[in-house]
Amino acid sequence: MRKESTILFLLPFFLGACAQLPPPTVSTGAAIATARSEAAQNTAQLAEERLAAITAQRHAAEQKFCPDWQESLGLVRRDAVGCVQGPGASQSTCWDAVSRWAAAKGDYYSALGRFFQGSPYAEPSLAAENFFRDTARWALTCRDSTENCLQAAQRFPMQAEKESVNRFCTSLPASH
Repeated sequence: MRKESTILFLLPFFLGACAQLPPPTVSTGAAIATARSEAAQNTAQLAEERLAAITAQRHAAEQKFCPDWQESLGLVRRDAVGCVQGPGASQSTCWDAVSRWAAAKGDYYSALGRFFQGSPYAEPSLAAENFFRDTARWALTCRDSTENCLQAAQRFPMQAEKESVNRFCTSLPASH
C-alpha cells in the first residue's frame, strides 16, 4: 500500500508537469508548406489588387487619350501660328519653344504607348509620338525662315500621323 500511496501522492506532480509541456507540434515540412501556401495566397491577392489598379489606370488613360490629343494638336497649331505672326526678332525663340514642347509631348505619347502595349491604343500612341517628334524637328526647320517651314519634308509624315490618330479617335464609340 505504500507504493500505491506514493504513486497517488506523486500523480498530481506528474500531471502538473505534463500540463506544462508544449502541445505536440506539426512536422517542420508541413509548417513550411503551410507558410508557403499563405505567402502564395498573399502574393496572389496583391497581384490581383495591382492588376485591378493598372486596369483602372489604363481605362482612365484611354478615356483621356483622344481629348488630350485634340487639345495638344490645337495648342501646337496655335503656337505655330503665333510664331509665324510674331515679330521677326522673336521667331527663332518662339520656334525653339515649340520644338521643346513638341518633343516633350512626343515623350508623353511614347510613355503612353508603352503603357498601352497590347491594347488598341498602342498604335495611335505611336502615331501621336511620331507626330510630335516630327513637329519638334519641323519647328527647328521653321526657326530659320517661314519658307523653310512650308517646304519642310516633315510636313508630309506629320499629316499622315495626324490623320491616323484622328481616324482612330473618330472611330471610337461616343463613351470614349
